[in-house]
Amino acid sequence: MKSHGPPGRDACDRLVADLVVQALTERGISAPDAGELVGNAELRSLDIALLGLNSLDWTALASRIEEASGTEIPDQVLVRPESRCVAGWGEAVYAARNPDPENMNAHKEKGWDA
Repeated sequence: MKSHGPPGRDACDRLVADLVVQALTERGISAPDAGELVGNAELRSLDIALLGLNSLDWTALASRIEEASGTEIPDQVLVRPESRCVAGWGEAVYAARNPDPENMNAHKEKGWDA
């Protein structure tokens, strides 16, 4: 599998993917493999709403991700379709775990600090 960034980033994406698959399965929705969600660029960036999860599901999923990662995901990441995907949520978990001043501006541009 191709790495999607700095060391530890793939683990964050995998954590999110595992929990997305769990949420889909619990709702009785056919779920892709977590490895495929991470490894397939199209699926990595697919809005989880298009996988079949609704806003109540996102909230529950975000809570699980925050609990499992020990971090808080910015609300803006959870509600913006372009960020509401394995890649976006994985990036948010990674950023929360590894605050980097160089990336702070990029996150501000995304509205994550609002």
